[in-house]
Amino acid sequence: MAREENCLMQKYVAKGINVACRTIEGNAFIFREDTRNLLKLDPVGSFIWDQINGCRTQDQISEICCSFFEGSKEEIASCVIEFITTLVDAGVIDLSDKSFKGVMVSAC
Repeated sequence: MAREENCLMQKYVAKGINVACRTIEGNAFIFREDTRNLLKLDPVGSFIWDQINGCRTQDQISEICCSFFEGSKEEIASCVIEFITTLVDAGVIDLSDKSFKGVMVSAC
């Protein structure tokens, strides 16, 4: 795994404070209140979204995904990084070097 990807895997992941989410028939719908953008996640994306609680790193989320989905650890980790990067770019999650525990109401 490239060094940059390894650094990203150690980042904690939290849902943004400006989002609302509802899951309907296995698909999460994420509404970003400030831009009024709506994202629809497929069941795999919705599963990853459900793992984001501010107290888990990307690496920990990847490990959880490995126990639920088929594929090599490297392939799954790469997909998790790509998906989380997409969510960061969409402004619906934040990354940090430190846990969000105690900061987020719904954390842990």
